Amino acid sequence: MSDPHDHHHDHHHDHEHTHHHDRGHAHDHADGNLTETQKIAKLLQHWIKHNDDHATNYTEWAQKADALGLTVTAERLRAAADLTQAVSREFAAAADAIHD
Repeated sequence: MSDPHDHHHDHHHDHEHTHHHDRGHAHDHADGNLTETQKIAKLLQHWIKHNDDHATNYTEWAQKADALGLTVTAERLRAAADLTQAVSREFAAAADAIHD
């Protein structure tokens, strides 16, 4: 008799896993007429909003973690929000440098 905890899986995961968000992202498909510089500027603005949305979400979950008494988890989520906002500031500085 075989051990019920001893089993094998004969399938493979050859497909890609993608990253999805609950919120939609607007894309202007008329971007084909933009210069590369304009595309970079537009991407930077998109990334800033994307990061800001994530930072807000992290902060909200930090508050929930605090309410559950998960102090260290809340601190780490706030740190992640701060780091995400720092990345947004770098993107903003990169965008500003395009206009200089």
